[in-house]
Amino acid sequence: MEERMGINCSNLVLLAEYARRHPLGSMLTYGRLFNTLSPSDRRRIVNSREISGSVLEEHNTENLFTHLGAKRVLSLDISNADGADMLVDLMDDFASGGIMQQYLGNFDTVLDYGTSEHVFNFLQALVNAYNLLRPNGVYIFDLPVSGWVSHAVYQFSPSYFMALGNSPWFELEWLFFHYKRGDSIFDIRHYHNISYSRINGRKRVSAWGVIRKTVPAGRSTPLALSELRTIQVDPRQSNRTQGLRLISKLAGVRKYSARNVHRMFDRRD
Repeated sequence: MEERMGINCSNLVLLAEYARRHPLGSMLTYGRLFNTLSPSDRRRIVNSREISGSVLEEHNTENLFTHLGAKRVLSLDISNADGADMLVDLMDDFASGGIMQQYLGNFDTVLDYGTSEHVFNFLQALVNAYNLLRPNGVYIFDLPVSGWVSHAVYQFSPSYFMALGNSPWFELEWLFFHYKRGDSIFDIRHYHNISYSRINGRKRVSAWGVIRKTVPAGRSTPLALSELRTIQVDPRQSNRTQGLRLISKLAGVRKYSARNVHRMFDRRD
């Protein structure tokens, strides 16, 4: 059975919780995203979130994102199989010309739910997201970390996201792990020597997070791929293992608690 790029229980509730606090504005999605929620997932979300059942039942997600506060939703893809608004290759440099040049600096949110792992030059896809965003815009991702062997070209180490957050161009605001089936969400609270024993290799695990675009003082030109060569992971500061904090079990309606995620966002805002 073909897997479609789209929303699941975890990445939707995290996006909804983020959108309660920060406007999504003009949104671009990498790939046209589809609703992959199971009936039980929809019941959980209806019982715990302010999202209407009718929106959750639609196959396409444009109305859902609008319901969450997006003012405009556009999509891009390399093919027209899913009806994307713009047909482009993410490995092209959008700042160097072509149809996407007119969109540079036009979006408040770029949503990358399961696309970059399929792009051989994924750093160019990231650079394009940066250049498409307005200053202070956000790149929101949901990308594979563990257990996705042969799903795509890449799985991403948490160190990758942390390295981006230490660069002059990005600020890592949120980073969570979640299982594909939505039964657990982990809040990544310590960025050095994290213990991954609970998740590594056991199930399909993805990283959901928010990276904010920062513009160095005096900068007026688009970011170039060559500039990312300077990004490095900070040396580990101690050998003390830090654990992942389990914040939500999503095994059933009662165990799934949006209040847990709500408190976590409140605590760190």
